[in-house]
Amino acid sequence: MDSNNNDTQSVLVQFVDRILEEKGIDGLDTEVVAQMKKDLLDRVEDRINATVLELLPVEKMGELNELLDTGSDQDISTFYQKHIPNFNEELAKTLFSFRTLYLG
Repeated sequence: MDSNNNDTQSVLVQFVDRILEEKGIDGLDTEVVAQMKKDLLDRVEDRINATVLELLPVEKMGELNELLDTGSDQDISTFYQKHIPNFNEELAKTLFSFRTLYLG
């Protein structure tokens, strides 16, 4: 796992921790909280993946599949930046939307 993936994962874990804190999970058993974090992290990653698939031009799907099998995390990130217009803004919108939906 390269440092870019570690950085991304760290940001997503911090994001999940923050929204769970905002949700008010104080007092729950640590095992329950750990499972909630894992489940929420999986859901955030699924949402990000769905956004990428929605925004990526169809003709680039084959290239993405190949890159997912053979490329580094940095290669994949560069690919997204190159082929998805305003990728960082779209990612931010996805995270904001997820947070709003989760917190109700």
